[in-house]
Amino acid sequence: MPTPKPARILTAVTAAIIAVITLLLAGTTSAHAATTSPVYKGTGWKAETADGIYSLSPDPYTVVFADSTARSKLAKYFIAPAAQVTSSVGVPITVTTTLDTSPATSCPSRHRIVVHYAYRPMGTKGMSQAHPCYALADGSAWGGHLFMDSEYWTSSTWFSTNATTNEARRKDAVTHELGHILGLAHPNYDKDKDGVVENGECVRNSAGLRPLMCSPNRSNPPVAEGGKFTREFDIPGLRQMLANYYLRQT
Repeated sequence: MPTPKPARILTAVTAAIIAVITLLLAGTTSAHAATTSPVYKGTGWKAETADGIYSLSPDPYTVVFADSTARSKLAKYFIAPAAQVTSSVGVPITVTTTLDTSPATSCPSRHRIVVHYAYRPMGTKGMSQAHPCYALADGSAWGGHLFMDSEYWTSSTWFSTNATTNEARRKDAVTHELGHILGLAHPNYDKDKDGVVENGECVRNSAGLRPLMCSPNRSNPPVAEGGKFTREFDIPGLRQMLANYYLRQT
């Protein structure tokens, strides 16, 4: 059998990549489902391009913890979103019991998400924070440090006087910060057209639920949806970010 010409090899590789992308975006509600170019924003989602992230790598990510307190307090909150991204997006995320003391001022090892439990990590009441890193070679999500404000847990009525609502909101808060590490930004826009993009200005689904990545939060999610990326907004965004990984190589 003759050796294929370089151009024919490139065509075959490109066709294979497009086939993978089509499979990745199958079932998505994104308006860009059939795109053959990278897409960095869509209905209810936006890429964290301001932090250098343009895509999501298909290689496995691991969740580790800065200390034993962070592990004992927060590990269980990452299990559901990690499983959702693994099954619905196709990017494996494993929640471990590993302690990682990498300095918060530098990026950890590739595809490590280091979780911290701290009082007012941004110096502001009730604010958590993600420090996402990106791969210099391809602009994909590298991993990073994630800081959860301990006030959510130390105050039994932080979000409301209802314990069930509080727990759903805590789950949302954790998954929101994880979304930043994976390359999603706040999808807020000037919904009321007053010239200012404000808190809570985000699209809603048919049930009135905003994207989980809406800033500063999506308000009160149904208990069953707490800590889950929305199927209509966040998940299509993550799928597109994964597709971007391949599209940016063509």
